[in-house]
Amino acid sequence: MQTIARGITYGDLMFCGHPRVIATAVLQGPAGAALVDPGPSTCLDTLRGMLTEQGIENRDVRTVLLTHIHLDHAGATGTLVRDNPAIQVYVHERGAPHMADPAKLLHSAGRLYGEEMDRLWGEFLPVPQANLQVLSGGERISAADREFEVAYTPGHASHHVSFFDRASGVAFVGDT
Repeated sequence: MQTIARGITYGDLMFCGHPRVIATAVLQGPAGAALVDPGPSTCLDTLRGMLTEQGIENRDVRTVLLTHIHLDHAGATGTLVRDNPAIQVYVHERGAPHMADPAKLLHSAGRLYGEEMDRLWGEFLPVPQANLQVLSGGERISAADREFEVAYTPGHASHHVSFFDRASGVAFVGDT
């Protein structure tokens, strides 16, 4: 894990055994932890190991912030929520329906990745509607005892948002 600022680290998920492909940010505060873009479910063992090294268990995670819903950023979210139903997931309003019902997203990705889908991305479980916090951009939200400004940043995806923590000067911009 690399430290970005006080209470903010990130870790390499070693996607398919390769370094520097996918990383997840971990925010820690007295009220619990938040994850920014937890990656695909094929990297869950690595993610859980990173969290354990920091003394964080799945039950400590309160929030997932998604910059966008692509499988390399959001794929593990449904599994995390299944294992801890208290997790709240912040996602843009255009991406939220696909997190609740990923069938269209998975069908589209399946056309690109074919038989490699499971090996690359693994399981992509739906997130219950009650766990989704829908964003449009312009909001201020709290996660891991930090205040984030949400910016709608379309381009890479029409449902892309970025999260800015003014106190630390750190912005989580996904694939912007």
